Amino acid sequence: GLHRWLQDHHGHFEAVRVKVPVSLHAAATDVGGQGAEPGNRDSFFCLDLPVGPAEPLTRLAAIHRATRTRKDGHDAQLLDDLMRELAKVPPLREFAERALAHPRSFALNVSNVVGPRRPCRVLGARVNELYSLAEIREQHALRIAVVSLCDSLNFGLVADPTLLEDVAGIAADIEAEAAALVAQIKDV
Repeated sequence: GLHRWLQDHHGHFEAVRVKVPVSLHAAATDVGGQGAEPGNRDSFFCLDLPVGPAEPLTRLAAIHRATRTRKDGHDAQLLDDLMRELAKVPPLREFAERALAHPRSFALNVSNVVGPRRPCRVLGARVNELYSLAEIREQHALRIAVVSLCDSLNFGLVADPTLLEDVAGIAADIEAEAAALVAQIKDV
């Protein structure tokens, strides 16, 4: 959907820099071979999200390759390890945190949360849709969070209306691009 929205509002872009949160709670050991601490640890990696290719399936394949490279390289774990080491020198850690949170370090925060794989109920009522409302960073216009539920994907968009007035347009473009992707997959 970003491809279409960017084309309509800003012209052609090959990529958009995004921040991708990563949960490290499942890791048994860190990259340095040390034992993992109990509980959830969240990190992230930044990625130039390919939005340039015209065909939805081509874009999806490019996005998959780019994220797989980052995940296989353990980028989020390495960043977490670095920040833990920098904690020993608080001024350096504070500098790194400010740099990583700066609005120019990424344009958009995107996340994907794996939800229930089987139908579920809350107080006896079947859950048909599930949406994520994730916070946006100061001076950032948009966050997109995708949550899966059984065999559907639900997109939650949170926008700063002073920076992005057309969040409904992005939502419509996401729906249109998802439909185009499904149609292209059926043709393959």
